[in-house]
Amino acid sequence: MGKVKRKNKIRRNLILRALLDHKSLSLTGLKNKTGISLPVVSSIVSNLQDKGYIVEVEGTETRKAGRPPSIYELNGEAGYVLGVDIGRLNSNFVIIDLAQNIVKSVRRKSVDVNSSSLETVDKLHDELNSVLEDTEVDWERILGVGFSIPGIVQGPKGITKTYFNFEDRTIKEILEEKLNKPVHIEHDAKAMALGERWFGDARDKNNVICINLGWGIGSGIIIDGKLYYGSDFYAGEFGHLQVVPNGNLCYCGKRGCLETYASGKAIANTAREKIKNGAQTILTDKADNNVDNIDTKMIVEASKKGDQFAFEILEEAAGYIGRGLAQMINILNPELIIFGGKIATAKSSIINLVVSSTMKYSMTHINDNLEFTTSKLGTNAGALGVAMLEAQKLFEVEHLNPQAHV
Repeated sequence: MGKVKRKNKIRRNLILRALLDHKSLSLTGLKNKTGISLPVVSSIVSNLQDKGYIVEVEGTETRKAGRPPSIYELNGEAGYVLGVDIGRLNSNFVIIDLAQNIVKSVRRKSVDVNSSSLETVDKLHDELNSVLEDTEVDWERILGVGFSIPGIVQGPKGITKTYFNFEDRTIKEILEEKLNKPVHIEHDAKAMALGERWFGDARDKNNVICINLGWGIGSGIIIDGKLYYGSDFYAGEFGHLQVVPNGNLCYCGKRGCLETYASGKAIANTAREKIKNGAQTILTDKADNNVDNIDTKMIVEASKKGDQFAFEILEEAAGYIGRGLAQMINILNPELIIFGGKIATAKSSIINLVVSSTMKYSMTHINDNLEFTTSKLGTNAGALGVAMLEAQKLFEVEHLNPQAHV
């Protein structure tokens, strides 16, 4: 790419990214956000309007004198991005337009995350086409696809360590070849945090911890308004804090990890083991006397109906989570904790129990102004997060070295 073309692309992307980040801006607002001179901003905006990427809208910005400034937004119909949150049991699909409107949201049974067969990728492709068939969005109008994946994930590198392991290529490379679209991969808990940052309760917050309570346990950490990755992109492995010295063996190879005692899988396993050893509970009847049928959802429902055994199982798990979360609070001093994932969104008493345990074990002067909430996005948080991640990457300029050309 020549210097002039590179400079034009950088300026164009800076303007589009500013509108993506701030939704509505005047020409002066775009100048201030991008550092591009006002005449050049005006020229690029006019060109992008002609191409259908930007629309002029009624604004609320006022002046003491003269006509109000023109306000610009991204044209939602200019393109769409697809976010897919792949779970171990179910997957969530979300289509959003460039104006960040949710066009479609659907939940489907998940593909086999343990498979290393290309047939799994084919099935995932079929699911994407099936979701699009229910909308008026053609595949050609999809600008990119983001995928949220559980386990150990290096999102920016497109590398998955736990699931979708292929010998010679990353899942990102395989999906891009299959879909012929830009693809980005993200860890499920980080994707949830991104969803909350864009669409949920973290929108106007700077320091937030998002806890994903589901089949596993993870966290996404927002510091100074940005998702924190760490030096190797592994930050946030909350489920692998040690809560029991020399405890049960975790799949990560260490012992006593939080995930082995308080994840959805661990909660169900604990209940089954105790029932087999003679514990009395309505869960036995709910499972048709087949203890192996008991899952976390059944335990939550039994707790709501007053089953003391189910309540104590959840209370024990909540205690472990609270102790681990207190350590993170003491270190990071967040202003908000958001609980998401299947367990959290089940409106279980476990969240109140976790909060109580967290407050007990965290330092008083650090938790004094701390807020807790349950995700209002429900199971869509991760899919929305990777959809917006993909949208951001469409207008990314860092690799073009903007300081040298703008």
